[in-house]
Amino acid sequence: MTMRLRDLSWRLRVPLAITTVILVTEVVVTTLLVTRALSDARSDLEASARSLTTVLARSLRDPLLRDDLWLAFEVVSTPLAARDSDSPLQGVVVLDAVQQVFVASEPRRVPVLTPAAELPEPLAGIAGRAAADAGFHFALGQGAAGPELAAAGPILAEDGSRLGTVVLDYDGAVYARRLRSAVVEVALVSVPGLLLLVPLGWYAGKRLAEPLVQMTQALSRVSHESPEQVQRLLPPEGGDEIGRLSTQARQMLDGLARKAALEAEVMASERLAAVGRVSAAIAHEINNPLGGMLNAIDTAMRHGHPDPVSLKTFGLLQRGLQQIRATVGALLVEARFDSPRLNGQDWDDLRLLIQPDAARHGLQLGWQIEPAANLEAALPGHEVRQLALNLLLNAIAAAQAPARPDAASNSGAAVEFTVARSPGLLAVVVGNTGPALPPDRLARMFEPFVATGTGARAGAAGGGLHRHGLGLWVCWQIVQRLKGSIDVASDGEWTRVSVALPVPDALPEG
Repeated sequence: MTMRLRDLSWRLRVPLAITTVILVTEVVVTTLLVTRALSDARSDLEASARSLTTVLARSLRDPLLRDDLWLAFEVVSTPLAARDSDSPLQGVVVLDAVQQVFVASEPRRVPVLTPAAELPEPLAGIAGRAAADAGFHFALGQGAAGPELAAAGPILAEDGSRLGTVVLDYDGAVYARRLRSAVVEVALVSVPGLLLLVPLGWYAGKRLAEPLVQMTQALSRVSHESPEQVQRLLPPEGGDEIGRLSTQARQMLDGLARKAALEAEVMASERLAAVGRVSAAIAHEINNPLGGMLNAIDTAMRHGHPDPVSLKTFGLLQRGLQQIRATVGALLVEARFDSPRLNGQDWDDLRLLIQPDAARHGLQLGWQIEPAANLEAALPGHEVRQLALNLLLNAIAAAQAPARPDAASNSGAAVEFTVARSPGLLAVVVGNTGPALPPDRLARMFEPFVATGTGARAGAAGGGLHRHGLGLWVCWQIVQRLKGSIDVASDGEWTRVSVALPVPDALPEG
């Protein structure tokens, strides 16, 4: 039973406790009121009997001295004639000095000269006690037929000698009815209060326990729902114990959220570190043949006497191989290659490389380079160009028309490229039309070799998983190395990648 009560919900425990207290209180109060009512009824009856015996004793003094039976009978009959309908007084018996009946209110039931010892109980007993000590006596007992009540008092002469005894006979059934009436009155006062207080106590108990139950239900979902959702289920904060507990729970949930975010960052860092180790090994293998090709092109340009077309081709090949070298350099985080400063020629080369791909995919290419961005900047040209090239290639692959009339057409799809320059900062924005990217893809956009949701490219092919390659990861590495920032925003019509790169030791503009 102890275990059952211990496992009982506080939603029931508190109302039950309050209701129990109300019931016990009502029982105790009712018992006290009934006891007081019974005591008052006995006291009132005893006081009334004492007063009546005193009055009768004075009134019967002369009839006893004169031996006037008829006057005595008139005196004892007067209280019975004047009594109330609910009065328990049913007879008066007067004994003389030798303890024989001198007169009675009911002569047929109690004849004259009947000895006191032959009177019915409790009249005989109380008459004997009153005659023995010449004092007032009141008897209340329980007989076979119900309560038995009687009272007796002495009749004294002027000199104090005892002339006789007055005995009052009471009807126990009438007295019992009076007691029942008093109990009913107490019940009529207590029961309505009980019927009102019990529901109020139950309701108040439920209201008191509700914040605790709400707290329990919220904390039970900690391992199943996000901390933000659990916080919405907690009771409001406040200065009481539950309010302070709610505050502590919110702080705990905030700590769990920070811990989860930190764990996610650590896991992402570990994945990136693992990819970095693999890519570094690959990059070391690429560097040797790459260096040989660059040397061969340089030799051909210097000593091969190429024609203008070949010279232009060699230049394009050289810049492309330099971009590959920059990509390899991005895979090697510790690598540092000499690179010319970024200038307007890099943006022209990018457009020359990207325009055929955009045309082949039927895309509109928006190209906007602010005049200030064409000025030489203290940024490595190869790395910035590789960063922009990767972003543009990704945008071309992901671009879709905002509203496609049929599956075979890509009319209306577009890619935009914007470069802006301000003091100490270079801003690059690459955007493409298409549906909004799902949250899981946005969260892991720059992680390599990750399959996420249904991406723009997969959606264009009819659905499926989008698998990241190294392109965006290389962009992220370049931005981190240049101490810049990179952000992605997708609103359902355009997806834009914004890169901000600080320009150290920028050359004066103009």
